[in-house]
Amino acid sequence: MLCQALVLCALLAVAAAAPAGPHRNGAALLQTWEKSLDSGRDTPITRVVNLLKEMSKTLEKDMEEDESLYKELACWCNNGKYEKGEAIKAASAKIEELTSTIESLTAKSAELSVNIKELDAQLASDKQALAEATALREKQLAEFHGMESDSVQALENL
Repeated sequence: MLCQALVLCALLAVAAAAPAGPHRNGAALLQTWEKSLDSGRDTPITRVVNLLKEMSKTLEKDMEEDESLYKELACWCNNGKYEKGEAIKAASAKIEELTSTIESLTAKSAELSVNIKELDAQLASDKQALAEATALREKQLAEFHGMESDSVQALENL
């Protein structure tokens, strides 16, 4: 259809430019061109028109493929952007949480270190008190055994 319209336009242009006469009649020229188109012969104009039609179809096909690819990639980019944004938010929250945990555990560690020092000092004083109490108890036991043996001997002597 487009080919015939282009051929018709070209013929009308040629007919308008040609001088009027029996051999250059526009209607005769138009009939000649229509016969050559109907007979199946390819003229240079029809070949160009056919090439343009093929190019148009190829371009439309490529355009559709590019649109589908664009939609797919745009969707992937949007999803990736959303997912990465959410991952960044989650990681930032986790960093803040871990930072506060580290700070609280560091404070707890310092507190426990102080408690350990206090308990070590208390343990040392308790060991010293135990050693003193043991020594006193041994001394008292020795005195008791001495008094007991004296008492037993005094009773035997009686």
